[in-house]
Amino acid sequence: MVLVLCAWYAAAPADTLRFGVSNLPPTMGNPYGANGTPSSYTWAAMFDALTRLDAQGDLQPALATDWSLVDTDRWRFELRAGVHFDNGEPFDAEAVVAVFDWLRSSAGARTVIGNEVRHVARVEVVDTHTVDVITEAPDAILPQRLSAVFMVPPRAWAELGPDGFARAPSGTGPFRLERWSESDRRVHLVARDDGWRRPQLSGLEVIALPDQAVRVQALRSREIDLTMVDIEDVDFLRARGFHVRHSPSMQVMALAFNVERDPPSPVADPRVRRALNLAVNREAIAGILMQGLVEPSSQPASRVTVGHDPELAPFPHDPDAARALLAEAGHGEGLTLSIEVAGGGAPGASQIYQVVVQDLARVGVRARLRVRPFSAWLRDYLAGRLRADLFGLAWNAAPYNDVMRPMEYYSCAKRQPFYCDPELMPLLEAAQREMDPDRRAALLRELAREIRERVPALFLVEQIDLFAYRDGVAGFGVANRVPVYEQLQMVDRAAH
Repeated sequence: MVLVLCAWYAAAPADTLRFGVSNLPPTMGNPYGANGTPSSYTWAAMFDALTRLDAQGDLQPALATDWSLVDTDRWRFELRAGVHFDNGEPFDAEAVVAVFDWLRSSAGARTVIGNEVRHVARVEVVDTHTVDVITEAPDAILPQRLSAVFMVPPRAWAELGPDGFARAPSGTGPFRLERWSESDRRVHLVARDDGWRRPQLSGLEVIALPDQAVRVQALRSREIDLTMVDIEDVDFLRARGFHVRHSPSMQVMALAFNVERDPPSPVADPRVRRALNLAVNREAIAGILMQGLVEPSSQPASRVTVGHDPELAPFPHDPDAARALLAEAGHGEGLTLSIEVAGGGAPGASQIYQVVVQDLARVGVRARLRVRPFSAWLRDYLAGRLRADLFGLAWNAAPYNDVMRPMEYYSCAKRQPFYCDPELMPLLEAAQREMDPDRRAALLRELAREIRERVPALFLVEQIDLFAYRDGVAGFGVANRVPVYEQLQMVDRAAH
């Protein structure tokens, strides 16, 4: 491994940044097969959406410069003029229509992104640089949802098909693909000097290093310049002169209760769900294990996310009350539960899960923890095949930074739901239709209170992303969990 990494180092030009990531996109350059990290680390360098989030999580223009609500189910987007895909095709209204036509096709609707925009009924051309997006029902956060829909050139997509395009992608982003090397799991990108997001780097290499320890060693050896790290690496790297930055990930770490499972699980009883929440010491997890970098949580939204209710306090750590509730539910002698989580994930995740298992054991709950590869976990989650009593599922408001997204999949609205409370649906639908920001925020806070009362999840802590980089990297910033590539700079590598 060291010899391979040294080859990377020698080959990298002075102003090319090498970014070590956990994985490359499973669908390569097809940007519709996933939503969020780690795939977005690669795609955000090549593609743009109509909208984007800034470092504060606020919605900003991207390929659309402005948008407005024309009617309750019709949004109008003004498009950025003079933009071309890196293969020369123009970005215009026809390109936007072609993307959504494909996402609404039978093949597109089965993709992750097709499912995200399943409520879009159609997109119409108004003029060359204006489109109307018509939804099946009023959707207050449609502009936020569109931040996940990367634009692709329609002619290349039609000619190559999704699989062909995945190997020869073209976008409007700051970099274009030079080579996708599957043998050493590395993506070579070169800067565009004709794009609307002109970068200051000449190149970017995204290198897949699934093992956390290997990424840290590669950073220490200066074979990569930037990577994500875990909480246990923070002090170690800082002591050796590396820069470590944390940013909110717009997620609340949680274990979902598999209430709809057949045969029924003990967690179908709300007393059991509340007892498990009282058994876990979130304050210790946040303050000690996570070094005070995160906050304990007992609601769907993090503090930076639209829909957060600052008046909702976390569940207290009360083992005695937990035991009493378990006894009331008929489990005074204890019970055994299965927990299934995906490997990797948020900083500190593996340590947090171990603490949860220990805390549950102290109130008589024997938890069997199973860690699975993310790809296998995701496949079973999407198919509704997860059988564990609890499974890892963050309340993930990224990439929209709006709590409506996780509220939807913790509800009857999810295809093959694991938790379905029909009493919550009218309030959820009202919040989705409400266009006034203040009234909508009030509805979301009301939903947060109702959800907390019904405890569909074992709430843990708000999540963060941790990045580490060496001296010589300048202009580092994060927006929507991804480095802002056009701001990054490299000091002469030879000087370091």
